[in-house]
Amino acid sequence: MVAHVVRLRIAEALAPFRSPGWVRALAALACAVVVAAAGVWGALALADLPADTSRVATVAVGSVISIAFFLAPFGASRPDPLDPAAYALLPVSRTGVAIGGALASLISVPVVAVLALDIALAITAVAHGAPVWAAAVGAACHVITCGLLARLGFAVAVRVRLGGRAREGAVLVLAIGIAVVVPLVSYAISSSWYLGAPAIAVRSGEIVALTPPGAAAGVIGAGSFASLGVALGTIVVAACCWAVVVRRAFSSLPPSPTAHRSGLGWLGLFPRTATGAIGARSVIYWAVDVRYLANLVIIPVAGLLPVVPLMIAGVPADIVALVPLPIIAAFIGWIAHNDLAYDSEALWLHLVTGVRGTADRLGRLVPIAIFAIPVLSATIALTASFADAWDHLGSLVGVALALTLAGFGVSSVSSAAVPYPVARPGDSPFRQPQRAGARGAIAPTLVLLLTIAAGVPAMIPAAATLLDDAQRDAEVLLTGTGTGAAVLIVGVLVGALIFQRRGHLLVDIGRVA
Repeated sequence: MVAHVVRLRIAEALAPFRSPGWVRALAALACAVVVAAAGVWGALALADLPADTSRVATVAVGSVISIAFFLAPFGASRPDPLDPAAYALLPVSRTGVAIGGALASLISVPVVAVLALDIALAITAVAHGAPVWAAAVGAACHVITCGLLARLGFAVAVRVRLGGRAREGAVLVLAIGIAVVVPLVSYAISSSWYLGAPAIAVRSGEIVALTPPGAAAGVIGAGSFASLGVALGTIVVAACCWAVVVRRAFSSLPPSPTAHRSGLGWLGLFPRTATGAIGARSVIYWAVDVRYLANLVIIPVAGLLPVVPLMIAGVPADIVALVPLPIIAAFIGWIAHNDLAYDSEALWLHLVTGVRGTADRLGRLVPIAIFAIPVLSATIALTASFADAWDHLGSLVGVALALTLAGFGVSSVSSAAVPYPVARPGDSPFRQPQRAGARGAIAPTLVLLLTIAAGVPAMIPAAATLLDDAQRDAEVLLTGTGTGAAVLIVGVLVGALIFQRRGHLLVDIGRVA
């Protein structure tokens, strides 16, 4: 059975070259060969760089490739060619399908390209003094890991598609990708690698080499026994997970798209709790309502607005580069200060169903948190690059967390205590209703000022660190995280209490045009 599955995989891989579209398949293969050749050339070129730079690059590349093999099936348009569910109704051995599927996963153009790249990385590692056995074993472990991760990625992707959550999953993957890729690229471009890898890169590489995605690459680069143990453990765990996937496919009915709750989208992705339901509904609103989108556009504009005047005034560029981060972080926390008013009359659903205040407050913060993760990650990375402040990354993160989390807490109180009328659903976001008092001007200003005040304990030592090189990064990180978390917790609890006490009065806000 194992040989039969492998032969099927080989036939499936060669099928495009026997079909009428063989020219397109040949062109795709040529592109893959060119990309692989470029990767091999780059891997061999690492031999001319210092050893620590080569090791960091090996771990980084290996980790990214491993993660890519798991995530690629989510963007694939064709079904899994080795789906074990296709064999479930046939009189075949479950063990044979599991072993055959695992072996057949190594027969593909991407895996062959990775094998060529790993061989080049192994040659480079040996040139830098790594043991030959470690380079060979690491390359083999990396190839096997990539094949098994692809199998598991297809298994998860099938369930995501059948659940009607492919688009939502793609959004989350994109957000995580931006949060990870932008800092890595920014750091790689802004750092000098010819005289050796920076200390933070070396330390980060050592940590990544002890994680499942980067352990095999860590074995190639340094021959670490700890990385070897993690790499072998990763293969064992991935193989066991693949065996469970095959077993479940053989012991259950084939999945049918009509048998799933297709179309639930975010509602099917979030937990089945009041907080999850409100969070899912809020994400949907923020994604389709132009009033919310207009608020999101304000954030980068507000952050970049002071840059040009400061540059014209002659302020040094490295100091100007520090300005956008606190502004963007404060506005991300501030943006939810009147979220409740955008519900209009729909707010009564929360009241008549007896939703707890904490569920309402936390659920409304979910879309902002999803938006904040990639935006803050990219902003921190770009700030560190332009201001040459990678050594003070803790200060930048501390200030960002202090302002964002504190803004979430203050906004949770403001949206329940002093909401003010806004444009009705379907109206232009620039059309604002007439207001009898000054609440619409005082409330947003007060929220922004309180957010900045909550961030002052972190911003003062951060300024001393970034401008005077005071080496207080740990203090800023702990102070910013602690202050922001404390304000967030208190704000959510106070806002929840206000929501429950005066919820019947809040419905009137949505009736004002």
